[in-house]
Amino acid sequence: MTVQDVAPLPDTAFGARFRLWRHRDASVRELPDAHLGDLPIGPDAAGQARQAYELGARFVSVEPVADLGPDGDPGQTVAVLSLVRELTSHGMEVDWRARLAPDGPEWWVFGHLFPPSVLDGPGGAEALVAWRAKYHVGRCFLRRGPGFVQIRDRRQGGFRRLTISDGTYLAAIDALLSGHGTDGVPEPVLAAFLKQRLAVRFGGEVWWAPYRLQRWPLPSWEV
Repeated sequence: MTVQDVAPLPDTAFGARFRLWRHRDASVRELPDAHLGDLPIGPDAAGQARQAYELGARFVSVEPVADLGPDGDPGQTVAVLSLVRELTSHGMEVDWRARLAPDGPEWWVFGHLFPPSVLDGPGGAEALVAWRAKYHVGRCFLRRGPGFVQIRDRRQGGFRRLTISDGTYLAAIDALLSGHGTDGVPEPVLAAFLKQRLAVRFGGEVWWAPYRLQRWPLPSWEV
């Protein structure tokens, strides 16, 4: 099955695309049928990642640079980061590029995502070495139980486990994770997520960091 066999998902305003491949190895990608097609980056990151995985993609190349500072296009940055987050949750390898900024978040805020191929900006080369060395699937993810969400966060050194059962916070997580924006999210709730670096603000947009782990590569005692 290829992209041409399924209905495409909606495009975004900036027209960026991502490419789907069966394998990460460059020599394999030269083989017939290794390239599954291209898709526009749309608003439903979870749906697009699921579609990519079901098509057989295990390596995805994302076109635009994610600017992790205040001077980029907030909509584009959030769309790219959301797609990378969801692809990571399926255990796929992602070829993407990011740019740090002196007045932007530190690299570790994004360190649970599959490491970028290129990390520009101040200290980018050193940060990328650390990112690759520390990366493993499950560095910051959430899982749902009856009436609660538990977030497990290993991005910055130690281990944090947060259990959230308040209905207002749960509704906010659903809204942010689905990409519906901050409309309807109470400011104190959003402020709490921003303080914990579970959400990141880019201009007028907010990106939710933890992903729903779709595949379980870790021993059961770790999850």
